[in-house]
Amino acid sequence: MATRDLKLDFYPAPNPNRTGVLVLPGGGYEFISIDNEGIEPARWLNARGYDAWVLSYTVAGSSTPAPIIPAPQRDAIAAVRRIRAEDRIDRLGLWGFSAGGHLAAVTATDVDMIGQIDFMVLAYPVISMAAGTTHDGSRRNLLGDNCEPGGADEVAMCAEKRVGGLTPPTFLFHTANDGAVPVLNALAFAAAMATYKRPFEILVLPDGPHGAGLALGDEKVGWTGELDRWLKGVIASA
Repeated sequence: MATRDLKLDFYPAPNPNRTGVLVLPGGGYEFISIDNEGIEPARWLNARGYDAWVLSYTVAGSSTPAPIIPAPQRDAIAAVRRIRAEDRIDRLGLWGFSAGGHLAAVTATDVDMIGQIDFMVLAYPVISMAAGTTHDGSRRNLLGDNCEPGGADEVAMCAEKRVGGLTPPTFLFHTANDGAVPVLNALAFAAAMATYKRPFEILVLPDGPHGAGLALGDEKVGWTGELDRWLKGVIASA
């Protein structure tokens, strides 16, 4: 697959705190949910002093048919390297939604990214590629219809199996009755973090739809207040 130019949009904070976040929107590896899970989170971050970048990574389509592996991860790694090369920030986090959460998790656990990612935020993420837990559309677009269930290619893209002693601190958000991406995904990643004694926080709300984004002003599904508190703690402990 040919290398493409990165579509990486920068949203500078008016009062930057030397911490940046690369936002990876969801879309089932089929489209990019740019407004709800890209631009809005970037603006939310800017208001709190964080520089933000939003990556429109490779997704499946007529010009890039499934399977698209390894293109999305290659895009994300290139984006991290570009951001780091600018020397604008001291700390860099990844914030991924849904399929973008999967991309964030496999990128942060890539051996080439050791020491490059300081924290992660995974919002209703796809984590596993295993049947019964994964989001079928994300798996199909990333790995293709011919990927053997339980085979090496599937296991390699199960983010919970990639967690280790150097996985960065992670905040996970999910709803218990998510009808698109089972909450088992977030729980599996949290369990792996606990196994390796890595810092994490998980917030599971009892009821809410998939794709809620920030859910600002939603008393039932709103979750960014807890995220805000957690991010302040990450910066304070850095």
